[in-house]
Amino acid sequence: MDIALFFSPLKQSLWEAPYSHASFFSQIRAFGEKIPEYRDAHIAIFGMSDERGNPSNKGCIEAPDAIREKLYSLKKGTGSYRIADLGNLNPGANLEETYTRLSEVCRTLLEQNILPVILGNTHDQDYGQYRAYQDLDKLVNFLNVDAFLDMEEETPVPSQKHIQDILLHEPNYLFGYTHLAHQTYLIDPDSITALEKLYFEAYRVGKLHTHLLEMEPSIRNADLLSFDITAIRSADAPGN
Repeated sequence: MDIALFFSPLKQSLWEAPYSHASFFSQIRAFGEKIPEYRDAHIAIFGMSDERGNPSNKGCIEAPDAIREKLYSLKKGTGSYRIADLGNLNPGANLEETYTRLSEVCRTLLEQNILPVILGNTHDQDYGQYRAYQDLDKLVNFLNVDAFLDMEEETPVPSQKHIQDILLHEPNYLFGYTHLAHQTYLIDPDSITALEKLYFEAYRVGKLHTHLLEMEPSIRNADLLSFDITAIRSADAPGN
């Protein structure tokens, strides 16, 4: 499958900026004039450009490039990883089609032992990423970092119920689920009870501060890790 058809290039100002030779950008292949060779990469970065999962979060479509502006300027690491930035995934005609595209791209990359790193957009995109493991017929350990549990049953907003969708998805390929950094006053206690009945784990943000070592096995064993910026205190994430 040629996943290049699903992507749009980076805006010119990103790949033509005068980055230092010691910058992160200097050691990656980025989608400027043409999509980079990615089949021998260890890591493939790409952005999401579909904000329909949360209509109230206007402007999140700009998040991938905003992240890149900071990421590219950082100093390169000492590892010998081959990294490709594939640009931004084009949205589908509807949200379900976007999930399908995301699933197909992640499956294709994982089949080639390439780790997908996805930047930006609404948190419901986890659902599309999770579905890649169904296509691979592989059980998955999912680690989610979020102030909310996103297990609402009666909501039209996909980003508020995507974890519920993953838990109920058939066929079920979820081997383990760990939720970190929820805030008690933002979640329904019944949701915590539901996770416990399924033998899944949820650690509130206060316990995360004092018992971080307890979470280490879950973090180490995760196949899929998702991080929502709501888990960052507002003083350090004023744009959230």
